[in-house]
Amino acid sequence: MQYRNLGFATMGLAALGLAALSIPASAHHSHAMYDTDIRMVVEARVKEYIWANPHIWVYLEIPDENGRAVEWILEAAAPGRLSRAGWSAQSMKTDDVVTVTFSPLRDGTSGGLVGDIILVDGSTVSTGSLDNNTDLSDAEIFGVE
Repeated sequence: MQYRNLGFATMGLAALGLAALSIPASAHHSHAMYDTDIRMVVEARVKEYIWANPHIWVYLEIPDENGRAVEWILEAAAPGRLSRAGWSAQSMKTDDVVTVTFSPLRDGTSGGLVGDIILVDGSTVSTGSLDNNTDLSDAEIFGVE
């Protein structure tokens, strides 16, 4: 009888430990660090495009108010999800000039969450990460000249 109770206690502790480990995993996929109430639209030069799990990364050079190129790092979804949305590892390459809609980081550093990108050929790829109902028809596009 003692061993049976010990088995239940051990299983209970193991279940509690697994539940505790799952909390950081769910937090990993949060977009809380991005200000999704703000949409920025910029024309930028692609510095690097990383097509890898668990997330795609787009490094952009966006001119500041003085025309000096500032590196911004934008996160997108996983390659599997984006490939189903029309993206590929060849969607962008270094030195492409693209127009990007994104939500910036809340802390003001040069980063954000990608919404849509108008590629060199004029086609648009979307991550589906941002609310697609946002009207950007009057948005001011700034960036590469």
